[in-house]
Amino acid sequence: MTRPRLLALNALSMLVANIISKLVLFVGVVYLLQYLPAGLESVYYLITAFATIIAMNFHDGMISVTIRRVATEPEDGSRQLGILYLASGLLAFILALVAVVASYIYARLQLQGPGLQGEFIVSSCAFTGAYLVGYWGGAAGAGFKAYEKLYIEAILLVFQTILNTWVYIYGSTHGWPLSVFFLGLLATNTIYTGVSGLVLIRFVVKPDLVFNVREAWLLFRESLGLGYATLLRTLQDRMHPFFITTIMGIGFVTQFSSTYSLLVQLKFIPLSIRPALFPTLARKATEASDSFQKYSLALMKFLYLVALPLIILLIISRYEVLPFFTSRDPTFRKMYALALAVFPAVGWSVAMSFPSQVLRSLFIALKHPDFEFRTVLVGVISLAILNLIFIPIMGIMGAAVGALLCEMIIFFYGLWLLEKVGRGVNVITLFLLPTLCGIMTNWLAEYLYRLHWAFGIASVLILFPALILAFRVVSAHEWQILREVIKPGTNANR
Repeated sequence: MTRPRLLALNALSMLVANIISKLVLFVGVVYLLQYLPAGLESVYYLITAFATIIAMNFHDGMISVTIRRVATEPEDGSRQLGILYLASGLLAFILALVAVVASYIYARLQLQGPGLQGEFIVSSCAFTGAYLVGYWGGAAGAGFKAYEKLYIEAILLVFQTILNTWVYIYGSTHGWPLSVFFLGLLATNTIYTGVSGLVLIRFVVKPDLVFNVREAWLLFRESLGLGYATLLRTLQDRMHPFFITTIMGIGFVTQFSSTYSLLVQLKFIPLSIRPALFPTLARKATEASDSFQKYSLALMKFLYLVALPLIILLIISRYEVLPFFTSRDPTFRKMYALALAVFPAVGWSVAMSFPSQVLRSLFIALKHPDFEFRTVLVGVISLAILNLIFIPIMGIMGAAVGALLCEMIIFFYGLWLLEKVGRGVNVITLFLLPTLCGIMTNWLAEYLYRLHWAFGIASVLILFPALILAFRVVSAHEWQILREVIKPGTNANR
């Protein structure tokens, strides 16, 4: 199998698995919220928020660093995965203790009644435990990614989702208390973790579980910057409601969040594809040739070219799409007129995030994880300033403009950092030409969609590819990569 074809198989496997998982898990959440007794919905969200904060994914950085190490030195892969398993266990144990203490203190100070307090403590600890057990599952996933067998991880991901969704549906229909429900999730994630570890040993490599605490600590320290970057990204994604509420009032949050929460889900596409190419990028980063820049440019460009027509289709059909996912109320258009107005700006900001998501992989591959922290920090500061400037002037439209400008700042600052270390890419073919094609397509599709929805959709599907060809956005080298994906080449290309 050729290299491009293997990459395509891995990327497609994770993409399909994520789509299936989101759909299946959505059904389970709907069941839970439908059968949840009155008054417990807020407790449920409180518990999930608690677990998310305590189990914040510092672990993601350790996984990324380990994948880079294994991809560049595969003969040392077994030992590196063993270090990751040990570091994951130590981190999970510490966070578990934090969860127990924090849940007890919060329950005693903020919740009334021993019954509710006990329910919260057990539930929050169990759900946090479900996240922390997943640290070992993530360690196994690092092996699948590093050895480029993501199709195995894709199967296991669907398996995990089915297990968790069964708990949602069965527990909801049988009236489980929240504590039992979250204990069920802990059990299913423990099963998944055990299965993923066994599959790793059987089909990939057996981790060398040498208990070297010093090396585990070094791994954690090396990935600490990525952990802080994850915290900042989480903060960035949740800043808008805070500023809108503070400046305009809580009544305007829904109009912005209904659009943002819908479109931001599309980020799972680059997040699914990125791991498939990261080992290749890590190996290319060690070469003296310019192949790293070529692969980096191709990856960012293809993701941007996927995002643009998808976002444009959602923008032109927003008057049907947004009500479908939020409210069937006939007064929707009046109530959510602002939400419909911010849809284009938020949509373009999400499209911009597709290539910028790749920058994280490039920085880690180049052994500059500090660049990831710097780009996200610049993004958070920029977004705060932009919100303070534009929201008082433009309302929630200002928040949408701020989101778009923030993504552009992150993207171009990241490209500048690549240029700084001699790994720059061609900004014209990566950003300017595709964006011009997207703007032209968006303008015409908006007009034709008003005449008939079929005309608008057809214009996007026909005009955008035609403009990409006319402006020669994709180079001959990049077309060769696509041809290799479709039709295997010779051994020289393997």
